[in-house]
Amino acid sequence: MRRSTRSSTYELSEVDTAVPESTDVGVSLAFPEGGREAWTCLLGSALLMFPSFGFQTAVGSVQDYISTHQLAAYSVRDVGWITAVLVFLTLFLGVQVGPLFDRYGPRMLLICGSLTSVTSYLLLAECTEYWHFMLCLSVLGGISSAVITTVSIAVLSHWFYRRRALASGICMSGSSAGGAIIPLLLRTLFQRYGWTWGIRIIAFIALGCYSAGIFLVKGRLPAGTVSKAMIDFRAFREPRLCFLAVAVFAFEFIIFGCAALLPTYVRYTGLDLNVQFYSLTVLNSMSLMGRVLPGFAADQVGRFNILLFLALITLLVMSAVWIPFGSRDEATLYAVVAIFGFGSGGWVSLAPVCAGQLCRTEEYGRFYGTIYSVAAFGVLLTVPIGGELLQSTTPQTLVGFYSAVLLVGLISVALSRWALLDWRWKWKVKV
Repeated sequence: MRRSTRSSTYELSEVDTAVPESTDVGVSLAFPEGGREAWTCLLGSALLMFPSFGFQTAVGSVQDYISTHQLAAYSVRDVGWITAVLVFLTLFLGVQVGPLFDRYGPRMLLICGSLTSVTSYLLLAECTEYWHFMLCLSVLGGISSAVITTVSIAVLSHWFYRRRALASGICMSGSSAGGAIIPLLLRTLFQRYGWTWGIRIIAFIALGCYSAGIFLVKGRLPAGTVSKAMIDFRAFREPRLCFLAVAVFAFEFIIFGCAALLPTYVRYTGLDLNVQFYSLTVLNSMSLMGRVLPGFAADQVGRFNILLFLALITLLVMSAVWIPFGSRDEATLYAVVAIFGFGSGGWVSLAPVCAGQLCRTEEYGRFYGTIYSVAAFGVLLTVPIGGELLQSTTPQTLVGFYSAVLLVGLISVALSRWALLDWRWKWKVKV
């Protein structure tokens, strides 16, 4: 892509392999695309994502546990607000963290966010009342995760350009690994040690991951390159960004709705309760693969192209298999959850990279925060709405509802790609 002389947007070339020109601050953006510092930074970002975003992708096991123990007197919808606020703050506050990262770099933000996150886990272990969980898990946990996840992803834009989709996928695989391992840990810890020490052990694991991540992560571009605006409303003048924001809203709505409600969904289908934990592990294990492999393919054939393909395949599986057959037996559920996990993992890793194609590198943190501040309202609504549907209708109705939302996301990705091509649809172009 090459920068337009008339605006800050980018024009698309047939093959998107060019390295961008120097920025306004006069720093050459000849991206390393690898090397010891780049790969160690990527490893550090993945470690940071394991206990932060990874815990959120496994939060369904926590939600179902407190729904049947400490908060058994509350409905699924009411308990759902706790996890909804957690993920909402994580995404919404990225709009503030993005410019702070551009301004001050990663190190101090990661130290503050990590200390706050560990504190939230230690306090969560002592929670017994609804407002305890709302303050410790939702508010404190959401604020700390907003800092850690936004910085972990945004710092990769300092080191990778052509291979950014792959780097983003590897980074996000850290959260998938957390989402796969943490439910199994919690299952064992809750049975052996109970709630309090189970969560405390998770806090100690988080402290180790955060310490290693802070040591490894390093910024490359100088601080102070951020613009004054925290939300770039001018960016929404571009149809490509508007449609992408709608798509991300739909994707996040589905991903976190399924992650939070899957154990409860299993309970309502009447399947074995162990499936509650194992299904999350299957989902997040396949999501790990979905965050890495599509990223590699996207760098070869186009980020929007792969994102569109994954959304289409996942929609077909959800509507044709999961709705009619998913709740009949464990094997079918594991199969559809695995395919959904792979597809949704690709959405998570590719959507931020697609957003990066719509802005300059020094603006990436701000643009990332802008799009995900919109998506945050999706995760705020998905668990309460899905919980109410699950409790008042059937599990099949819930999956059908999420399939309809995915259809909206699929159409929005197609429209964003179309707009990026100046409303000239081309099947084979790398975009």
